[in-house]
Amino acid sequence: MNRGLAIAGWGLGVAGACVPALVAAPQPVLTRTAPGQFEIASVDVSSAEHAMTEGSAAWRLLAGPLGLPAAFPSPIFVRLVPAADWTEAVPFHVTAEPGGVVSVRVRWSESTPTLFLRRALVQALLVRLGVAAQGVSPQLAAPLWLEQACVGWWRTREEPAQLDALQQESASLAPPALEALLNWRRSDVEPRVFGVGAIWLLSWLQAESGRAGEWPALRARLLAGEEPLAALATCYPGRFADAIDRELWWQTGWHHVRRLATQPQLGGAESRVILGDMARFVFDVGGRDTVLPLRFALRQSEDPMVAALLAARAKELQRAIPGLHPFYRNAGLALAGCLAVKRRSGDELAAACAEFDREWGDAVELEATAREALDTRVRRR
Repeated sequence: MNRGLAIAGWGLGVAGACVPALVAAPQPVLTRTAPGQFEIASVDVSSAEHAMTEGSAAWRLLAGPLGLPAAFPSPIFVRLVPAADWTEAVPFHVTAEPGGVVSVRVRWSESTPTLFLRRALVQALLVRLGVAAQGVSPQLAAPLWLEQACVGWWRTREEPAQLDALQQESASLAPPALEALLNWRRSDVEPRVFGVGAIWLLSWLQAESGRAGEWPALRARLLAGEEPLAALATCYPGRFADAIDRELWWQTGWHHVRRLATQPQLGGAESRVILGDMARFVFDVGGRDTVLPLRFALRQSEDPMVAALLAARAKELQRAIPGLHPFYRNAGLALAGCLAVKRRSGDELAAACAEFDREWGDAVELEATAREALDTRVRRR
């Protein structure tokens, strides 16, 4: 029997009791973020849509640090397993099959922390990147520090105020030893300072990466299971001569990145991508994924699946609006207005969508004008 590579979530959580089925099992609800990204199966619509929203955010916010492609040849399969049916001692479990298929099972209930789902999605992404690069092998790895770093990166980029809070917290902490951080193993205890250090290490490695592609090269070696300190020395030549220099380099990096001034909002391009994704709806039409207008999705709000999707988008948008670039703030508010009100007349829906279209057009034009003005100034220099 072929067996895939399996990586356990982590040592927290208690397995749910296994309950015999007394009635026919319900048919799962299937959703996906986009072709070749995440495909989610759940026993109810709201859970599936919640996972889809989180998966979309993971792909968008981690595309840069992880070098994610637009799509993989096969999606990552996410299965939300009811807590009553869960038999494992960890809250999620990632598996890579010999054919290259990566799946993740998550213990699920209404009380499941979002952190569990986010870590499951991140770990699955790391394994899928490793499989895409070298296929399934026993050496595949999803380093704990990188998993923690990506979850922290996700949170602090989704909610800019969390980045400010992290900087304030870090001011009273001493950086953990680099060797200990890179070799961090999964256990029941996860020191907070290691979680903080992981975020700053990811920031520092990207800041130190130049045209030679140091960070992408190191990332690939880590996911292939190479010894991290040796891989670091190979991919970042000239930064340090010995272990003492290496530690000084890292501590300098910790203090550098934690003190960087941060903008309270996203850039214009990032805001445009986020709003564009939220206003974009993909439905299965005749067996093919089809992008349909915002107006169409709003008119179908009586359908339970569409209603759950609109509610999930509205919730995600409320979190994103405070961090949107000023160019796109009004467009975000207009889109929130479209998603918030239900059972409106056709004329009301048309008016709300027209307002969003106007605000969106103005924002895109303003961003383009500002970019052209800056480019002109640079050329004159």
